[in-house]
Amino acid sequence: MARWTPWHRDAEPDGGSGSVRVYCLPHAGGSASAYLPWARDTGQPDLTVVPVELPGRGTRLAEPPAAGMDEVVDGVLAVLASRPADEPFILLGHSMGSRIVYETTRRLAADGRPLPLSLVVSGGRAPGTPDVAQLHDLTDDDLLERLVELGGTPAEVLEFQDLMRMVLPVLRADVTLLAEYNERIRPTVLPCPVLALGGSDDLMAGPEWITGWRCTTAARFRHRILPGDHFFLHQQRSEVLAELAAEARAGLEAQGA
Repeated sequence: MARWTPWHRDAEPDGGSGSVRVYCLPHAGGSASAYLPWARDTGQPDLTVVPVELPGRGTRLAEPPAAGMDEVVDGVLAVLASRPADEPFILLGHSMGSRIVYETTRRLAADGRPLPLSLVVSGGRAPGTPDVAQLHDLTDDDLLERLVELGGTPAEVLEFQDLMRMVLPVLRADVTLLAEYNERIRPTVLPCPVLALGGSDDLMAGPEWITGWRCTTAARFRHRILPGDHFFLHQQRSEVLAELAAEARAGLEAQGA
């Protein structure tokens, strides 16, 4: 499982006792390193942030990107299976990651396996709602320009051709994976709480789309809009970690009820 959680040792506090693990899935084209500052943040000592690395990026750059959603979810499920069955956890996914953690939770529920204390979805539209323009149909130049528009990449980065040649195949594989998943998904209602987070100026999943996640759960639902663009969660890391800690406390209290 070390390939999927390469920074896990960095993320685990001394002893690891009494802490809720938060498995973090990235946006399209993103890597686990985006969550390293979270893993090293000491502001919420009751959380252990575990960045998840997908194939084809970061520490797994030599591997081909995942061919489909099932491959990604199988990997995440294997990571979860390696933890003690009674250990509480939270799943967090941003943008593409929101679909990954939703599908992972669907599979957990279908298999009768332990569910997260909370499913935390960020910067993504709920399954079954209209998507933005199909990114996988864009040319390379248009796809990269779209990434810059969303706020995650400075325009100057586009001038580094070698870097772009590394980023583009992974980005295109991810948006293709999402397009194929969106075509076949038939949303179901989850039995665990959902927290949906959004950015006030997000061009991909603005505030009007975040409440759409309400229909994905029969349990507690909460949403919050924070200042920022599509990548608001990194701009507002302390606020998001505080929200995660609140979800952890609520989930643990519900378990003890």
